[in-house]
Parts: sequence; C-alpha cells; structure tokens
Amino acid sequence: MEKLYLVYGFPKGETQSYKEVLLLSKGKSAADQDKVIAAASKDGFHSFRKTTHTDGDKPDFAGTVGKKSVKWT
Repeated sequence: MEKLYLVYGFPKGETQSYKEVLLLSKGKSAADQDKVIAAASKDGFHSFRKTTHTDGDKPDFAGTVGKKSVKWT
C-alpha cells in the first residue's frame, strides 16, 4: 500500500476549523507537501497541517485521539 502525503490549510482571513481546505491529497513525498505549502502561501493560505495516510487503510480515529500524530507548520 502506498503512503500518501496530505496538506490542509486555511484560506486568507479564515480561522474556523470547518473552513480548512484540503490542498494536497495524493502527494508522493514530504517535498510535495513543501511545494504545495509554498504555492498556497503565495495565495494567502495559512496555518498548514501536514499528515500522511496509507492508501487503502481505514482511519483509526479512536486510536489517534490524544496522540500527537499531526504536525502543524
């Protein structure tokens, strides 16, 4: 199964969690995340969240609650 790299961010002026936008869903590396963040920053996006997911795996939300599995930049 392939490891996917994801990036979320907020549009300019937005801070409410429901306004967060998925900016990258099928990145192949951390470098892809960095490229998306650089481009989105130029368009006013902010408060990025990087994460990974293994394609085909079901998320274990209960298991990740309380763990520091998300890296904010």
